[in-house]
Amino acid sequence: MTSQDSKGMPVIGLIGLGNLGNPMAVSALSHGYGMVVHSLNKAEADNLLALGATWANTAAEVGQKSDVVITVLPAPHHVHDIMIGSGGVLQQMKSGSTFIDMSTSSVEVANEIKALADPKGIAVMEAPVSFLAKAPIGASRNSASLQIFVGGAKENFDQHLPLFRALGGIPEQIYYAGPNGAGYAIKVLLNLLWFIYAAGTSEVLAIGSKLGLDLRVLQQALCASPTQSNFLQYDINSVFEAGNYDEGFTIDLVCKDIQLGIALANKTGIDAVVSKIAEQLHLKALDTYGPKSGEMSVVKLYEEAAGTLFRA
Repeated sequence: MTSQDSKGMPVIGLIGLGNLGNPMAVSALSHGYGMVVHSLNKAEADNLLALGATWANTAAEVGQKSDVVITVLPAPHHVHDIMIGSGGVLQQMKSGSTFIDMSTSSVEVANEIKALADPKGIAVMEAPVSFLAKAPIGASRNSASLQIFVGGAKENFDQHLPLFRALGGIPEQIYYAGPNGAGYAIKVLLNLLWFIYAAGTSEVLAIGSKLGLDLRVLQQALCASPTQSNFLQYDINSVFEAGNYDEGFTIDLVCKDIQLGIALANKTGIDAVVSKIAEQLHLKALDTYGPKSGEMSVVKLYEEAAGTLFRA
């Protein structure tokens, strides 16, 4: 038994309405989905309630009133607590419903949830996302234009593909990664490489700055060469143009994600030497600027080393 709306579309329950969850909810509402929402801060839902979403006073109420429950939360322990800890969401979900975690989380937590969900007839999937930044970061996050990496049963992926598109997934960028855990793995590795790019690019910019090079010319030359990266071409522009180190994703979450990546490496027996160096640099940025400083705070470390701000 489901609670599908009059248009035959599943009712979506979304828990976590921050910089990622909110634009995804706006997108789904614009596609006609009914939505029940919950977050620690109700003010985060004001724009969604104005668009027709329903507020749930507790996370468990979301589970009770939804056909598909989606979590978009900071860390694996938050997902665990909301779903099978004090949040009690899974306990309230109906047989035949689906849980989709769109956080950057871990397969260990997902497996714990799945072990309890399977006997209840509840499907479990993960679908972590990445903003497709083709503009300075602040601008790119005004709407959901997403890559989505889906792990779970293929039939569940096929069933929910329209929903992934409605949440902001770019059709050709919605990937079926494989069984449970594969989606998490791709997202964690994507983040890991981005943080390595951030550190390496910052080091090159610092050297170039000390040599007196025009950083825009350096950027253009590098982008036209085999060293081109999305970070170099787009993301760093928010620093160059506005001194914006992207507090929409904080350095404490960066360090959490790097540690998830190193944990994956440890499972495989790969000695992630480069990743560990990147981790030390980002931990230094966390210690220097505080846990809520922006995800590109490692750039600040190199600006200090160069004795100048990277502006163009």
